Amino acid sequence: MRRRHAKFVSLLSVLTALLLGAGASRELGMPLRADMNAEILAWLSPPSLRKLNDTWRARGFGHPGEVIEDVARFLTEEEFDYEVLLAHLEARYLDDARKGFAKAYHALYAWLAQIVYQMLYRRQVERRNSYREGLQYFEGIVPLARQNRPLWVFSLNHDVLVECIAALFGIEINCGFSPHTLSLPCRNAAGAVIATLTAEVLTDAEMASGELPFCVPGWPGINLLKLQGALDIFVLGETRDLIRLKPDDETFDAIIDALQIANEGLLDATLAASLVPDALAITNQIPYIDGNNQPRMLGRTLRASVSRLTDPFPQLMQRRRLEYFRGSLARVDQLVAIGYSMSDAEVNEIVREWLEEGSHRRLEIVVPGIQQMPSFLLPLAEQVELTPASATTYLERFL
Repeated sequence: MRRRHAKFVSLLSVLTALLLGAGASRELGMPLRADMNAEILAWLSPPSLRKLNDTWRARGFGHPGEVIEDVARFLTEEEFDYEVLLAHLEARYLDDARKGFAKAYHALYAWLAQIVYQMLYRRQVERRNSYREGLQYFEGIVPLARQNRPLWVFSLNHDVLVECIAALFGIEINCGFSPHTLSLPCRNAAGAVIATLTAEVLTDAEMASGELPFCVPGWPGINLLKLQGALDIFVLGETRDLIRLKPDDETFDAIIDALQIANEGLLDATLAASLVPDALAITNQIPYIDGNNQPRMLGRTLRASVSRLTDPFPQLMQRRRLEYFRGSLARVDQLVAIGYSMSDAEVNEIVREWLEEGSHRRLEIVVPGIQQMPSFLLPLAEQVELTPASATTYLERFL
């Protein structure tokens, strides 16, 4: 099969951006969707879901049997896909908004999203030694960042591995947050502040403006836009502002430490119990006490997360980021999609429209073993190149 559909100029002679999917992180130990599905299905089955619901009911927040059985039918090896189930829960929540089951579907949606977060988070913090060894093989990003000034990286992943790669090689990185920061106090059981976490802030007004404070052309670093939320980005309390953890030192260990402190050390377990007597009743949120001694929550921002039942903000946030992706991509001549399965319809639509708007634009899809052109790109095949390679093998060409 002819894999090259056009005569491509050197990547370093045009303005290039990267679009990263799960396969780009798998070499460092992060899971693909199939891995996540298998891990969840290993312990979640129709009988175990029913038992969980019995436990929830005993604590006062269980769900109707009809809803549980609707979810249980997805929990078979042939049917299960956590992203499909999340989409179903979201659709049923919207459909059932007036039928009495909306609250149950919302709660199960947030519960499953939290499970996904914890699985990714545990991989991130528990495999730091293997990450430290593997990051060095991503050095090819360094000349890309220096040549493109800045290198735009659009990521569909929730992990912090791009930030860790940049820290290892001394590349500055900007995630579109303002210079304004705030402090998150870490407290012991007595409520005394024993440490602080620093976080960058991105206000709702800044997001709505469409003018995120990324670095301008000529800056030799990475502009990183995460399209589907991230492990280190949270919704701040009852606001629609976002915060991003900002380690005091831009090192691999400091980045992972900040993530771990936010999830496990922001609030002492004894003090947390006084704020949230039943932890099972809280999903996708982290309780803490702010600098004014007021109880607050940080809402997780994976695309699957939902902070409040009637609040459409997570979907609005997602839409704003996709539109910023569209606008930023317009500045680029060549897009290299690494480890992306081309399975997100909204992202694919933006990429297709970007290609259609300029015959000089080129898309390179880098996935091990890829042989077939995605069907939605067939009319644009002359602008698309398929490269069967891993992320690290591909990046070696720039060294």
